[in-house]
Amino acid sequence: MALEQRVSKLEGAYEQVDGRLSDLSSAVGGVRSEINGLRSDMNRGFNNLYLLMVGGWVTVMATLVASFLAG
Repeated sequence: MALEQRVSKLEGAYEQVDGRLSDLSSAVGGVRSEINGLRSDMNRGFNNLYLLMVGGWVTVMATLVASFLAG
């Protein structure tokens, strides 16, 4: 096999690898954006849970104070 044929074969293989790496890079970017969206949803859910817990605690404390003052 001549040197030129070998070099052209290597160049073709390089172009294939380059194309596959570009596809992989875009796929990883999609996964990252999906993870960021899930992280945002989880943070929103935890914030709502904290607000619910604080609201429940305030309600219990207000009930205890009211019953203490009434009794």
